[in-house]
Amino acid sequence: MDNREKLVKMDRALMLMEDLKNSQIAMVEKASQLQVDAMQFNFGEMEKNIGELFSRYNESLDMVNSEIERFQTKRDQFEKKHHLDIVEE
Repeated sequence: MDNREKLVKMDRALMLMEDLKNSQIAMVEKASQLQVDAMQFNFGEMEKNIGELFSRYNESLDMVNSEIERFQTKRDQFEKKHHLDIVEE
């Protein structure tokens, strides 16, 4: 695989991570809504369990965000190192 192909694969990986991030955001939002609903229903156990899920989803979202940032930096460095950021005419 040449460097241009590798860069394309890196870009695809970033797109997949962004998709994963969007899924995690949706899960955090849904867990938050369920936790509010559980409070209104006065279901203590559900509130506690959904609260735990909310925390886990939030931690997972933080991990995905950190990985996207780290990988974006590596991708950009790779692009510059191999002069792939120069537009050929």
